[in-house]
Amino acid sequence: MLRIDAVSVSTIVCLTEVALVAALLLFPASVSANPLDDCARKSEPEVAVAGCSEIIRSAWATDEQQVLALNNRANAHAALGRLTDAIDDYSRALALDPDYINALYNRGATYLDVGSLDAAIVDFSAVIVRDPSRWAAYNNRGLAFLKAGRHDAAVADFSRAIEIDASVAFLFNNRGVAWRRIGARGRAIEDFSAAIALLPDYVAALNSRGELYLEDGTPLLAHADFTKALGADPTHVAVRRNLSAFDKPDMAGK
Repeated sequence: MLRIDAVSVSTIVCLTEVALVAALLLFPASVSANPLDDCARKSEPEVAVAGCSEIIRSAWATDEQQVLALNNRANAHAALGRLTDAIDDYSRALALDPDYINALYNRGATYLDVGSLDAAIVDFSAVIVRDPSRWAAYNNRGLAFLKAGRHDAAVADFSRAIEIDASVAFLFNNRGVAWRRIGARGRAIEDFSAAIALLPDYVAALNSRGELYLEDGTPLLAHADFTKALGADPTHVAVRRNLSAFDKPDMAGK
């Protein structure tokens, strides 16, 4: 999970990995009754790590099984917060299969999580070369550009993601954040509004649009956005702070 300004932005990781499909095999005596099944257990990352490790250590696994096991174990490490271990396993998977797109994507997402922005951009760019229709890769590369202060590049990537799928609310929100950083306030409001049209209780977009309305001297519109955002999330710190400003004397009569 990344936070940009006061906006919560999800890094999308390919955790819907296929199970490690194999022909019937006679497993050697092992800790796991079925390491192939255990390795695919996304909901139990510790079990997945054990099962995948058994496959990776084995003499019977095929190269394809090794690659998938490394990717799945990396996913499990990431779920457990072991991001360095995750990057190591994604890299091992890619050493065996340089074109394995899910490991490329997931390593890019993990690099983004740890703040290795240049490495994340390289991986997402490689994903885009292999699959130009993957909007999530454009989104995540856009996030890396945004964090690196390359706002024009971020806008371009978010725009391409929207061209591919304009039904995803957070793509408009992310581009709105980038427009706001550039100083294109009108375009930012348009994008936050588009995000809200798709997801009416989108707290981050409501709060950001409210802040821009306040800066533009339209406090009634700002108050309406903050009030709606607070109704959707009463614990949101930035929204509560923004609404509390209306209780100050200098806001009276506005």
